[in-house]
Amino acid sequence: MTKKFFIIAGEASGDVLGAKLINEIKKQFLVKNEAVEFVGVGGKSMQEAGLRSIFAMEDLSIMGFAEILPHLFTILKRIKQTANEIIAQKPDFIITIDSPDFNFRVIKKVKNYTKAKKIHLIAPSVWAYREQRARKVAGLYDLLLAILPFEPPYFTKYNLKTVFIGHPITENAPDIKIKDEASLRFRDKFGFYSHDTIIYVTPGSRKGEVKKIFPEFIAAINLLKGRVDNLSVVIPVVEKTKNIVERMAKSLDVKYVIIEREEKIGALFAADFSLAKSGTNTLEASLYGLPMVICYKVNLLTYFLAKMLLKIRFANLINLIMEREIIPELIQQNCNAKTIAQRMEGLINNKKIAQLQIENSEVALKILGLGVATEPTKKAVAEILAL
Repeated sequence: MTKKFFIIAGEASGDVLGAKLINEIKKQFLVKNEAVEFVGVGGKSMQEAGLRSIFAMEDLSIMGFAEILPHLFTILKRIKQTANEIIAQKPDFIITIDSPDFNFRVIKKVKNYTKAKKIHLIAPSVWAYREQRARKVAGLYDLLLAILPFEPPYFTKYNLKTVFIGHPITENAPDIKIKDEASLRFRDKFGFYSHDTIIYVTPGSRKGEVKKIFPEFIAAINLLKGRVDNLSVVIPVVEKTKNIVERMAKSLDVKYVIIEREEKIGALFAADFSLAKSGTNTLEASLYGLPMVICYKVNLLTYFLAKMLLKIRFANLINLIMEREIIPELIQQNCNAKTIAQRMEGLINNKKIAQLQIENSEVALKILGLGVATEPTKKAVAEILAL
């Protein structure tokens, strides 16, 4: 009898995690010679892994209090559509990945209409704000999979089974032995010289992020042109933001290339530093040992509301785990070209600071699961199938 999994991801990072889960679940069912089916909401990675997505995941890739308002009707429609599809599909398991505002509303709608086991991956940051959400989440799910070691007690006190699995991104740790070869291959392919200083610039996976943050990145890079010799830029894109990134990047005064997913590993090996939009992409850059500066900017209303609610000092997971600013964070008014250029120049010109960032980041990554015997995705699937 075929087991059916309904899996929901709402953004690019969740799509990557969802694909990992699907591939691991397929392995487990192949061993047992049992059939398995995947339906839900996901992006390119999850669809390539075998998911049938009921609509484009990009409809949900919106972040921020004020930013969501123009898209509210679409999101409410998608919540209803997803809930109805779950009820119609009668899955054995429902797995929701991050995107709590969307996913929790869907689960609340279907809770009394399905016998499926309900699992959520990436615990909501109740330690950062709205701690009372822990009780609500406990009433919705059968299992919560946490990526931070200090998270389970917030939920287990409400009798929700919560397991720390580590962060699945740590499974993408590169083989450092091939770094020189991969770097040379990438540089040769795209016309970079060995003496070029390459900055890996991540403009964001949402159009709103790109419009707010990427212009500051471009202006900062142009300021650095006269201060850093042989400066070049590599820019990874996702399909949703490719056109806008290509259009805006024409303002760069340095050599640049725009790459898609297939070239990302080579780019990360070849890069010397990263200028990164805050998010999961920063962990990926840290895995490759890239010293970086992290930036983020949102609508002013969103920023003031977040500042009132948030109880944490840092946005980046590495800084949160280490409880100090290992990686510079330039948020909101500090996310401006002049400040970004200054911090990047300081990082590029001070090898000791750059190396210290790499070493401290590795400590945090080990806490998140780097190098553990059982990988986070395998832990996650074992807990899911044990329900």
